Amino acid sequence: MNVTMKHLPVAGFHRFVNGDAFMDIRLHSLFKVQYQSGKEMGIAETVTFFNDMCCMAPATLIDKRIKWLSVENNKVRASFTNNHITISGSLYFNNKGELTDIISEDRFATNENGKMEEIPWSTPLKNYKIINKRKLATYAEAIYNYPAGDLCYGTFSLTNIEYNCRKQE
Repeated sequence: MNVTMKHLPVAGFHRFVNGDAFMDIRLHSLFKVQYQSGKEMGIAETVTFFNDMCCMAPATLIDKRIKWLSVENNKVRASFTNNHITISGSLYFNNKGELTDIISEDRFATNENGKMEEIPWSTPLKNYKIINKRKLATYAEAIYNYPAGDLCYGTFSLTNIEYNCRKQE
């Protein structure tokens, strides 16, 4: 990812393969701002992967690694297991059947002491539109729900999506 923070260019690279993950964030693509790896990153990125399945590829929700745990009004609780890592989350729907939020207690963030700790994480979704014949949310936020208050660290606008793309050589 290439973003701007406080008017400065920041480059970030996330890698997630078979439950192993790392994140490398650099100012001007040179100076390390944050680097994380290890068990907690694998868990955090498993949450992100499941979240992306729900938001952008709902047809994948028939995956046998998902266990549907409970249904209560417009809330569905599920767990997802990938390479011996199991995470859970709650999916919230409006009366039109649109997914409006996903909340997981299993995502990690770095605290002020530089340690990884579990922080509730949510991704509110809205502005559903038809994109390539699929009804998807076109706006999302990534929010850590800290005890002192929410931190929205990302907003996303979906303008196009393609599935099962093959790399052209």
